[in-house]
Amino acid sequence: MIALAVLNGIIALVSTGFAIVAAVRPSSLSHETTPTAGERFYAWMYAIRGVPLGLLVCVVPFVATGLVSALVLITAAVVQIGDAAIGAHRREVRMTVAPALAGVIHVITAIAVIN
Repeated sequence: MIALAVLNGIIALVSTGFAIVAAVRPSSLSHETTPTAGERFYAWMYAIRGVPLGLLVCVVPFVATGLVSALVLITAAVVQIGDAAIGAHRREVRMTVAPALAGVIHVITAIAVIN
């Protein structure tokens, strides 16, 4: 369980890092040369939700078990699967595979914290 919690934490921190990068440099994820005001606005909206959720998902398997912990992890998995769907729609392999893998790890960790 410890190894799974650590892997889950690393994935959550990487995801949190991408949320911070999106807020600081929106064009790094959208690949636009000059981000618009709307793009910057949505990058900040993404970050203001992504950073706290990512940090929570990183910590929760170490401090709690049971249903509440599993619900946090399942919520994060749903978010990651949504990100993967956006990546698939854009036909970007890295934006599809990485969040899909993160979602699977979150689900596996959720199952482990219930048991």
